[in-house]
Amino acid sequence: MKMNEFLKQIASDKRKLGKELNKDDYYLMLKYTGINKDQSLVNDIEEFYQNFLENLNNSLVRHVIRKTGEKENTTHYIGFYVDKRANYTEAYKVYFPVKYEYMISALKTIFSYLIRNSIESVVKFHVKATNENIVIRFYHKEDVLPFINYCNNNFILDDLLEDTNPFIATIYRIGVVEDDNTINSYNGTLSMLLEEYINFLDERNALDKINELQFLDYIIEREKIEENEIIKFNLHAIEKNIKAILTRTNPLD
Repeated sequence: MKMNEFLKQIASDKRKLGKELNKDDYYLMLKYTGINKDQSLVNDIEEFYQNFLENLNNSLVRHVIRKTGEKENTTHYIGFYVDKRANYTEAYKVYFPVKYEYMISALKTIFSYLIRNSIESVVKFHVKATNENIVIRFYHKEDVLPFINYCNNNFILDDLLEDTNPFIATIYRIGVVEDDNTINSYNGTLSMLLEEYINFLDERNALDKINELQFLDYIIEREKIEENEIIKFNLHAIEKNIKAILTRTNPLD
């Protein structure tokens, strides 16, 4: 799904069905757009991960772990070579939207690559299907493109990956966004923006005029008045990503 399609769909739902959606609804829409619900591999993924951690604990690899949620709603985080209190201000998130049936193989490959190359990073992954099944936070920009090139050179990514959500620019189908390593995520800020933007148009009876260029203009104007530095950072990251999508340019430039 393209940006315009996504925007027009939510505007249509608002106009015709009277749906009242908030930022949490938009967040879920972004997370599951284009994905069939599937949690058939939850136990297999958990078994693989626990075995991996057991082996990792017997190694010299420095790592930290945490998880949120339970059962099929579990999200795991594992950091390699990172300090919990470090101030990483130039991080990038890489979205690796692997098809659900290839989750375990993808995790094996990604873990191996990050450990072998001593990459400062945090991997986040879900145990049920989403369009952001695996997200890697790279703490140094120079590590991002070598990883993407490695994936592109060794795998047929068109067969391996789902589409990211339509507001994430990609290189070889792998999503890339700037990230400031805070609790206010790219998609969290984007969801807030979508709620504001739809309500802005609705109040002016202008939902039929919704489009990606107008949304970009809204973001640029919104960024000018934002006082919260974290939100302002994410607004700029979203602006940069949408421009990269529209102009088909490299989001790392």
